[in-house]
Amino acid sequence: MTKLPTLTCIALALFAAGAHAADAPADCSDKTDIKSKSRTSNKLQTLMVSLLTLEKQGEADFKPAYAAPTSECKWEHFAAGGMNVTAIHAATVTDQQSLAWRFDTDGAESREIIVMFDLNASLVAEKPTYFVIENRKGDISYYEMYREPPAYSALKPLVSGILDGSAKPFATVRWPRGAKEPEIDAVDMKRLK
Repeated sequence: MTKLPTLTCIALALFAAGAHAADAPADCSDKTDIKSKSRTSNKLQTLMVSLLTLEKQGEADFKPAYAAPTSECKWEHFAAGGMNVTAIHAATVTDQQSLAWRFDTDGAESREIIVMFDLNASLVAEKPTYFVIENRKGDISYYEMYREPPAYSALKPLVSGILDGSAKPFATVRWPRGAKEPEIDAVDMKRLK
């Protein structure tokens, strides 16, 4: 009679260990960087589509939204801005909002920078559109807009610049608590047309 609870405990422990292991992305050692010119775009109209999508989500969900990645892997660990950074590559799906890259930091204030395929902006731009975005304490900053999948070799220096403060966003938005709509805190009209 005591075997059943023991076997159940072992099965639950193995299941929990497997679930935890599934949460940690595997290593990307079998992958290579894509061949891409990582061409950027500076169209204000394309950015506005992304901002309107955020606004439609409402105050409670005011953050970049994308489908959960079907697979992820750890690309590299590096240091930037006094923080350790983990670069995580995701399998991008181009028929919905999806994650292409995620850069997580450790330290006193953990930060996350994402590279997101934006389906709505892509439809308006009539070409694939990827945004480099950081959501930091409710301030959503857009740092770059690519008109093709960006190569990791283009993203790493940008992420390093974001973390050390040398890269500046071309737009920052937030939704103050209780406000009827979001506020655009900054738009760099020299970079956008």
